[in-house]
Amino acid sequence: MAGSLGSRAIKMAAGALVLGGLATWGSVAAQVSEDPALALKDNLAAIVAHAENQGDMETKVGVYVKVLENGRVLFSSDGLTPMIPASNLKVVSTATALSLLGPNYRLTTELRGSLPDARGVVAGNLYLRGGGDPTITPPYNQPATQPLSRFIEELKKAGVREIAGDLVADDSIFDRHYLPDGWKEHYRLDAFSAPVAGLSLNGNMVEAILQGGGASLEPATSTVTIRTNYDNSGTTTIQRPRGQNDLLATGYPPAGEIRRQICVEDPPLFTIGAFKELLDQAQIKVRGQVRLVDTQGEAARVGDLHLYAVHFSLPLAEIIREANHESDNLFTEHLFKLAGQVNYGQGTAQTGFQACLDFFEANDLDSQDLHMVDGCGLSTLNRISPSQLVNVLDAMDRSYYRSWFKESLPHAGRGTLWGRLGGCEVRAKTGTLDHDSALSGYVLTASGQELAFSVIVNDAPIWLAVETQDQIVQTLSYF
Repeated sequence: MAGSLGSRAIKMAAGALVLGGLATWGSVAAQVSEDPALALKDNLAAIVAHAENQGDMETKVGVYVKVLENGRVLFSSDGLTPMIPASNLKVVSTATALSLLGPNYRLTTELRGSLPDARGVVAGNLYLRGGGDPTITPPYNQPATQPLSRFIEELKKAGVREIAGDLVADDSIFDRHYLPDGWKEHYRLDAFSAPVAGLSLNGNMVEAILQGGGASLEPATSTVTIRTNYDNSGTTTIQRPRGQNDLLATGYPPAGEIRRQICVEDPPLFTIGAFKELLDQAQIKVRGQVRLVDTQGEAARVGDLHLYAVHFSLPLAEIIREANHESDNLFTEHLFKLAGQVNYGQGTAQTGFQACLDFFEANDLDSQDLHMVDGCGLSTLNRISPSQLVNVLDAMDRSYYRSWFKESLPHAGRGTLWGRLGGCEVRAKTGTLDHDSALSGYVLTASGQELAFSVIVNDAPIWLAVETQDQIVQTLSYF
């Protein structure tokens, strides 16, 4: 036994040398006779100190490591300090949603309205009713509008030729605070910060296509427009001013084809506009307006209308895997608000946070100073400690949903861990903002112990944060 422990201590200390020159051969010799856990702490402390003393920024590193088998805390450095977690907050949101709804739960999108008369006329409104499904998008539906096309097929089967009333987007399952607090302005048009709504299509992105002197959109929609104002003043750009659904192309006319995906301003309105285009193509006339549902009364009556068709999402386990494995912000925000809706009647950031607090309480976890203004971690206003993240990981390891949750996390070298931590048996969630990064998950040590860990680095160059995280996880894997 003693020989085995000594061998592991040498391997661990030598690993620290390879990772960052944080030990000396003299210290290796000293550590051979020490308790391996003490040597581990020394090496981890050296990695943390090295990171916090690099560069010009006031870098702060928080680390917490626990043995899953017995709950022993192997190491903590500012492990109880609330920090900016970036996408590691997805650990909390996905654990909450999975525990609340189970792996087989599916979100629905419905088409409802009154039955047509003998002439094929629907006397009232036709409602596209969202259930918070983020998966009506490639690659899950090709094209993104495929479910809407199937809805039109059902209308035709029912003999519908005309809608006398309005075409209405019912997004009332979530609120209309589409962009969470703390999302930076320069993220606004990018796919990773798409707005969040109860009725969504194509990841709430529209693709602008410029070719020659013309411009078009995919998917086509009656509620978003694009125009050109070429003035030969510089690079061809496509912008959407804040608060508008109109896109504008400026600069030089493109010599070939230019495509750019841009976030829409109002996802439910964008979606119902795309449905209107499909109805026009199918020669089903809409006499009324294209609009959003009135959430103060009208929305409550939609469920009593005839159900023409329903589309089911992927099972929740697959949505959670996309959220964690690919760090999908939109998918996570939908899960976050859905958890709030299930527990409190409407999906908002506030009810989503409360649902996460309920998860903490149900698992007897400390939620002091936990603060979530979104579920995906894109906001810089979020705060959670490394110990809280580890305790969520620990709770899920003991949960009935253990296998689904762990499978959702990227394995070393895959997903968002592509190119990282090769040779380590690790599953972990990454997280990156402009100057904040985190890594939390599970690692198997050389001695066969499974550890839960969290490393949060705030106010640092991302290269330094990633290097520090990888050094810590590799050191743990040698233990």
